[in-house]
Amino acid sequence: MAETVGSLLSSIPDEWGPKFETTSGAVTHTVTGPNSISYRTPSHMAVVMLSPQPGREVALNSDGRPQFLAPVGTVEIIPASSDLFARWTVPKENLLLALAPEQLSKLAALEFEREDFEFLPPPAGHVDEKALLLARLVRDEIQKGESINHLYMGSLLTVFSTYLLRNYSTLQDYPSSRYRGGLSPKTWRNVQDYIRANIGEQLSIERLALLAGLSPSHFMRAFKQTTGQSPHQYILSMRLELAERFVITTDMPLAKIASLTGFANHSHLTASMRRHKFTTPSALRRGRFIR
Repeated sequence: MAETVGSLLSSIPDEWGPKFETTSGAVTHTVTGPNSISYRTPSHMAVVMLSPQPGREVALNSDGRPQFLAPVGTVEIIPASSDLFARWTVPKENLLLALAPEQLSKLAALEFEREDFEFLPPPAGHVDEKALLLARLVRDEIQKGESINHLYMGSLLTVFSTYLLRNYSTLQDYPSSRYRGGLSPKTWRNVQDYIRANIGEQLSIERLALLAGLSPSHFMRAFKQTTGQSPHQYILSMRLELAERFVITTDMPLAKIASLTGFANHSHLTASMRRHKFTTPSALRRGRFIR
């Protein structure tokens, strides 16, 4: 799996599951146990249970270790620099989201026009169905390994982070800044030009939103209103069209085409083209000589 594992998740054993990091945050899908863990959190963290945990123990900045039932969808919020202890007595599947304080403060400023906030952890065993839906979407994407869509994952983590700020922090009483409508023609041209010029790079929602002068969540809404597609869908379509043109009109190696058009490798390009175009680069190139 193509991944960048930084300090945000360094306290989580690698063997527990795959890790992935973007400018929006880091995430790991863990399957382990029975087990326990104890550490000081280097970042804000959110855990969503994807399997039930009877008799779970969690202590946050405390010596007390109460046991409780954590059903599927249980959300736990751990603020940065907290002393955390957790123990589980059955095999556990969960999603762990790690968010750097400075990055989250920037997001809060864009979304709520306030950088200062505190997280408000919910009571033990608190179930949140929307957080569970987001966690499952992130899990499904991270399980794709090398075929992971970096822009889509960044979008999911941005939406997830905004949701946590809106529902589990002191910002819950602050309305997010209001924006309606699509991108202006000039902004849309600038965004299009930037995407075309950087189609082979790992594009991020944060960079595109900054270019448009909008918060990430407002940019995603305005982009879809303008194009009828989400940013990751639109950019994937552009990449596939460009790759198809290179395959048909040049003798460039397929691995090189994959690199130039923003795919992780030849197999990633092949899998994406098969899924969305119902063909493969090799088939397209063979067809060039059959006509």
